[in-house]
Amino acid sequence: MKSRTRLVVISNLYPLPWEPERATFNRQQFAQLEDAFEMSVLVPVSFIVWFKNIRQIKQSATLRYVPYFFTPKFGRRFYSYFMYLSLLLHSGLWIRRHKPEIILASWAFPDAVASSWLAKLYRCRFFFKVHGSDIHLHGEEEARARQIVAAAKQAQGVISVSAELKQQMVQLGIARDKIHVVYNGVDHNLFSQKCERPIPENYLLFVGNLKKDKGVMELLQAFGEVSLRYPKLKLLVAGRGDMRQSMEQYLCGQVFRDKVELLGSVAHSVLPQLMQHAELLVLPSYHEGVPNVLLEAMAAGTPVVASAVGGIPEVVKPELSGLLVPSADAAALTQTLILALQKDWCRSDIVQHASQFTWQENKHRLQCLLNESNFNA
Repeated sequence: MKSRTRLVVISNLYPLPWEPERATFNRQQFAQLEDAFEMSVLVPVSFIVWFKNIRQIKQSATLRYVPYFFTPKFGRRFYSYFMYLSLLLHSGLWIRRHKPEIILASWAFPDAVASSWLAKLYRCRFFFKVHGSDIHLHGEEEARARQIVAAAKQAQGVISVSAELKQQMVQLGIARDKIHVVYNGVDHNLFSQKCERPIPENYLLFVGNLKKDKGVMELLQAFGEVSLRYPKLKLLVAGRGDMRQSMEQYLCGQVFRDKVELLGSVAHSVLPQLMQHAELLVLPSYHEGVPNVLLEAMAAGTPVVASAVGGIPEVVKPELSGLLVPSADAAALTQTLILALQKDWCRSDIVQHASQFTWQENKHRLQCLLNESNFNA
């Protein structure tokens, strides 16, 4: 029996013991590869967060959390060097024992840059996956962009979650034929199951990190206007993040504050229930790749209202599965939400549209790329 190829995945985007619902899409994707590869995962964690939660960290032979030392808010161009040294000093022997034949990084900077140097050190093949913000933001900084391009030159392949993101990388100077678009998938069995309503009222749903660039403040402003027309409508916000306090402070002075529920972190297994009965899933981000939350909402038959940024227009079909809106524009978001609430959506058509995004197809394309066999970009 032929032994499986040894694969080491390196990514800061992975569930943590104290944040089990973080980046579940990466966990799902990597889990698909376990039967085809002898796989191990290294998760760099900010040293501040690592030491704060050290008692919750349990290392294993195939999953290891690494304290990533860096200078907070200073010298970001050197973060790839800091990550490389952190990984090497903390887990260099661990990597050597695993004898990787492939290193796959999932996030462009600093993860992919540091991983490219590790791949050169351990003399193995190297690939990396990009998600959206890692190119949209870091690609605008010349020093970081140069490092990403250099990592791509060393890589055997670069995985992009959208065609838009591929074009962004081409403009940075990465060879087009090296970039392969592989859309993330959805667990359709999970999101198509019939669930009871979580609350009796009709509601809009937001799922994501509570960050400024997720458009959370524009969402609250728009919902305040929408609630004047739909006084019984509620807004459920699932997620945690730095903007929660600002959101709470804003709501304190609003007459609609009792119609907004900040749910905090929600288990991935609970999302089908929340999504299935929502009037709309709303994601007014400033920048994105292809957020899995949209694919999951559509798999549950729920129409979406999302910013026309990144790869979102590639997966949301206007008038069939949702409506698109300019980012950072509360007035436009208000009008689009009202239009979407007035529309008679066909939920079965939305589910059918979402059926093209599967983890099975994702797995097949990743395996072909990593095994370098007949991959069609």
